[in-house]
Amino acid sequence: MRRFRPHLVLALAGIVIASAAAEGADVGPTYALINLKVVPVSGPILEKGTIIVRDGLVEAVGPAGKITIPEDAEIVDGEGLTAYPGLISAHTNLFLEEAASPARPQSPAEFAAAVAPPSPPDQPGHEVFDQLKPKKASIDGFLKAGITTVLVAPGRGIFQGQSVLLNLNGEEAGPMVVRNPVALHLNFTTARGSYPSSLMGTIAYIRQKFYDAVHGATVRAVYAKNLKGMKRPAYDPFAMALVPFVRDKRPVVFQCNNREEIKRALTIIEEFKLNGWLSHANEAWREADLLKKTKLPLLVTLDARPPRSSLYVNQGEDLRKKAEAEIYPANAANLAKSGVPFALTSLGLADGPAFLKAVQAAIKAGLSREDALRALTIRPAEYLGVAAELGTLEAGKIANIVLAKGDLFDEKTEIVRVFVDGVPAKF
Repeated sequence: MRRFRPHLVLALAGIVIASAAAEGADVGPTYALINLKVVPVSGPILEKGTIIVRDGLVEAVGPAGKITIPEDAEIVDGEGLTAYPGLISAHTNLFLEEAASPARPQSPAEFAAAVAPPSPPDQPGHEVFDQLKPKKASIDGFLKAGITTVLVAPGRGIFQGQSVLLNLNGEEAGPMVVRNPVALHLNFTTARGSYPSSLMGTIAYIRQKFYDAVHGATVRAVYAKNLKGMKRPAYDPFAMALVPFVRDKRPVVFQCNNREEIKRALTIIEEFKLNGWLSHANEAWREADLLKKTKLPLLVTLDARPPRSSLYVNQGEDLRKKAEAEIYPANAANLAKSGVPFALTSLGLADGPAFLKAVQAAIKAGLSREDALRALTIRPAEYLGVAAELGTLEAGKIANIVLAKGDLFDEKTEIVRVFVDGVPAKF
């Protein structure tokens, strides 16, 4: 028989206790939000409701009197307040610093370089997470507007790179991550100082890169089955970075800055059978019938500035101002009337206050408050594949909660408190 060794048992017990203590240290606080009007989005409004938050999650939500208040909960009396799910902006360029302006050229060679500086190289495999530089001022501005979750995408180049989904729960990028990476982002821009320097060139460039990816994936698959007797195919890092998007159908987001780019994106999506999404799309109402048929995820910016290609820009300042004040704010309302589903984004807007003003302008232009709320909560959560975690106030979901004094989108409404990942945010 083996000899009993009590010192080993005690050592193992110590490890288990230490492990349990370490896990306990990570458990978040418990809150009971009481006397609230609750707008869960996924169900009927509760005129007098209670929300229990424990360890970052919604533990329970329901009518007052039917939810048991835990003994260890900190009570948050929400008398006169309305609780909403945290808003989601499904496309931003938040936390990305623009390149510094170049110094004034001092020589003919420097002047020539400054006239046509090369564009940054396209990097479809690049993850924007590596570029993030969170700033408290930016976070606070979004939280004050009720935005608790953002999709951050690269903002430069044609094949811009891959986005990340963040909860605005602090000033460190790592703890913010909900999903990474999320999608590849493309823009119909042109390169400076190199190919492609024209729109036709950009379209040809995009198509060629996807063709290279399809060909590369096919050749690699054949080679994997014939390792003996077949020459090893050359490695193309650009094409290989695109393989998950043409073969595995990971999302590809096309930034469409006018109606023509919507049609171009749809053609490319169909040609390569991509899991395509459309973003920006502030002229989407002009292609509503086409978009209704495609049923692709549509991320519509609240930025009401007409694109430079628009006739409203090129026929005088008065018409441009009228378009910005009346025509483009009605984009979302017209899509809703046409039966086209969409999520709203803050892409192109400077900060949280600008976002709120843009939502209010869209509502004034005919978008219902209910449609606006769904387009900033449950709809983007569904598109982004996080509907089991975000987008509504339901038990088991991440506790991103906005407490507002008044209707969330009213001009005089004050956002009193915001919970992100179950913790009150300081702003």
